[in-house]
Amino acid sequence: MKSLIKTLLVYTFLFLMGTSAGYGVVLAYNKLSEPEVVLIGNYNHHFEGTDKKVIMYGTDWCPVCERAREFFNNEGISYKEVNPEKDESVFKLYSQLGASGYPIIVIGNKRVFGLDTKEIKVALTEI
Repeated sequence: MKSLIKTLLVYTFLFLMGTSAGYGVVLAYNKLSEPEVVLIGNYNHHFEGTDKKVIMYGTDWCPVCERAREFFNNEGISYKEVNPEKDESVFKLYSQLGASGYPIIVIGNKRVFGLDTKEIKVALTEI
Protein backbone atom coordinates (compact mmCIF):
# COMPACT_ATOMS: atom_id res chain seq x y z
CA MET A 1 0.00 0.00 0.00
CA LYS A 2 2.81 2.41 0.92
CA SER A 3 4.51 1.60 -2.36
CA LEU A 4 1.36 2.41 -4.33
CA ILE A 5 0.90 5.76 -2.57
CA LYS A 6 4.56 6.62 -3.09
CA THR A 7 4.33 5.71 -6.78
CA LEU A 8 1.16 7.81 -7.21
CA LEU A 9 2.82 10.79 -5.50
CA VAL A 10 5.91 10.51 -7.70
CA TYR A 11 3.83 10.27 -10.89
CA THR A 12 1.62 13.16 -9.78
CA PHE A 13 4.70 15.27 -9.05
CA LEU A 14 6.26 14.40 -12.43
CA PHE A 15 2.99 15.17 -14.21
CA LEU A 16 2.70 18.57 -12.53
CA MET A 17 6.34 19.40 -13.27
CA GLY A 18 5.95 18.41 -16.92
CA THR A 19 2.75 20.40 -17.28
CA SER A 20 4.33 23.47 -15.66
CA ALA A 21 7.42 23.24 -17.87
CA GLY A 22 5.27 22.87 -20.98
CA TYR A 23 3.19 25.88 -20.01
CA GLY A 24 6.38 27.89 -19.45
CA VAL A 25 7.64 26.96 -22.91
CA VAL A 26 4.36 28.11 -24.49
CA LEU A 27 4.49 31.42 -22.61
CA ALA A 28 8.10 32.00 -23.63
CA TYR A 29 7.35 31.19 -27.26
CA ASN A 30 4.40 33.60 -27.31
CA LYS A 31 6.45 36.35 -25.70
CA LEU A 32 9.30 35.93 -28.19
CA SER A 33 7.13 35.60 -31.30
CA GLU A 34 4.66 38.44 -30.68
CA PRO A 35 5.65 41.88 -31.94
CA GLU A 36 6.17 44.61 -29.39
CA VAL A 37 3.03 46.73 -29.21
CA VAL A 38 4.91 49.94 -28.46
CA LEU A 39 8.38 50.87 -29.64
CA ILE A 40 10.13 54.10 -28.73
CA GLY A 41 12.34 55.79 -31.30
CA ASN A 42 12.94 58.86 -33.41
CA TYR A 43 10.03 59.09 -35.82
CA ASN A 44 10.31 62.80 -36.66
CA HIS A 45 10.79 62.19 -40.40
CA HIS A 46 7.31 60.60 -40.53
CA PHE A 47 5.79 63.96 -39.61
CA GLU A 48 7.47 65.98 -42.36
CA GLY A 49 4.90 67.85 -44.41
CA THR A 50 2.09 67.59 -41.86
CA ASP A 51 1.01 69.44 -38.76
CA LYS A 52 -0.83 66.37 -37.40
CA LYS A 53 0.50 64.78 -34.23
CA VAL A 54 -0.79 61.30 -35.09
CA ILE A 55 -0.06 59.31 -38.24
CA MET A 56 -1.75 56.02 -39.03
CA TYR A 57 -0.35 53.64 -41.61
CA GLY A 58 -3.38 51.66 -42.70
CA THR A 59 -5.25 50.14 -45.61
CA ASP A 60 -8.78 50.17 -46.96
CA TRP A 61 -9.32 46.45 -46.38
CA CYS A 62 -8.03 46.26 -42.78
CA PRO A 63 -10.82 45.82 -40.17
CA VAL A 64 -8.57 46.95 -37.31
CA CYS A 65 -7.76 50.10 -39.31
CA GLU A 66 -11.50 50.77 -39.57
CA ARG A 67 -11.86 50.44 -35.79
CA ALA A 68 -8.88 52.78 -35.35
CA ARG A 69 -10.58 55.37 -37.59
CA GLU A 70 -13.75 55.06 -35.51
CA PHE A 71 -11.74 55.41 -32.30
CA PHE A 72 -9.95 58.55 -33.53
CA ASN A 73 -13.20 60.10 -34.74
CA ASN A 74 -15.13 59.24 -31.57
CA GLU A 75 -12.33 60.60 -29.37
CA GLY A 76 -11.93 63.75 -31.50
CA ILE A 77 -8.29 62.90 -32.26
CA SER A 78 -6.93 64.63 -35.33
CA TYR A 79 -4.76 62.27 -37.37
CA LYS A 80 -3.29 61.75 -40.81
CA GLU A 81 -3.87 58.41 -42.49
CA VAL A 82 -1.51 57.13 -45.15
CA ASN A 83 -1.76 53.92 -47.15
CA PRO A 84 1.53 52.14 -47.92
CA GLU A 85 -0.18 50.03 -50.58
CA LYS A 86 -1.10 53.10 -52.64
CA ASP A 87 2.02 55.26 -52.38
CA GLU A 88 5.60 54.07 -52.85
CA SER A 89 7.12 56.86 -50.73
CA VAL A 90 4.72 55.99 -47.90
CA PHE A 91 5.65 52.32 -48.30
CA LYS A 92 9.33 53.23 -47.79
CA LEU A 93 8.49 55.06 -44.55
CA TYR A 94 6.29 52.16 -43.43
CA SER A 95 9.10 49.70 -44.17
CA GLN A 96 11.47 51.68 -41.94
CA LEU A 97 9.12 51.02 -39.02
CA GLY A 98 9.95 47.32 -39.11
CA ALA A 99 6.27 46.42 -39.16
CA SER A 100 4.53 43.57 -40.90
CA GLY A 101 0.88 44.41 -40.31
CA TYR A 102 -1.68 47.16 -39.98
CA PRO A 103 -2.39 49.59 -38.49
CA ILE A 104 0.82 51.19 -37.35
CA ILE A 105 0.17 54.39 -35.42
CA VAL A 106 2.99 56.87 -34.86
CA ILE A 107 2.59 59.43 -32.08
CA GLY A 108 5.61 61.53 -31.19
CA ASN A 109 8.44 59.14 -30.39
CA LYS A 110 6.18 56.07 -30.10
CA ARG A 111 5.14 53.49 -32.66
CA VAL A 112 2.00 51.59 -31.67
CA PHE A 113 1.20 48.33 -33.45
CA GLY A 114 -2.50 47.66 -33.81
CA LEU A 115 -5.26 49.43 -31.94
CA ASP A 116 -4.16 49.66 -28.33
CA THR A 117 -6.34 52.52 -27.11
CA LYS A 118 -4.64 52.69 -23.72
CA GLU A 119 -1.18 53.08 -25.26
CA ILE A 120 -2.50 55.61 -27.78
CA LYS A 121 -3.97 57.75 -24.99
CA VAL A 122 -0.73 57.55 -23.01
CA ALA A 123 1.31 58.54 -26.07
CA LEU A 124 -1.01 61.49 -26.71
CA THR A 125 -0.41 62.82 -23.20
CA GLU A 126 3.35 62.71 -23.79
CA ILE A 127 3.48 64.91 -26.89
